[in-house]
Amino acid sequence: MGEYLTEKQICEWLSISRSTAIRLRKEGMPFIKLGKAVRYDKDKVQEWLDKRIQS
Repeated sequence: MGEYLTEKQICEWLSISRSTAIRLRKEGMPFIKLGKAVRYDKDKVQEWLDKRIQS
């Protein structure tokens, strides 16, 4: 099982703002919603980011 990050942790890990995290979610960044809480599987987010690498 992967490590789950809070919205604050994902922002710190990626050095992004909360509004950018929300925009990335809308663009397909994987997340889980537990009631009002949002969690991110770090491994799945890394895979998603790797697919977006541009050369």
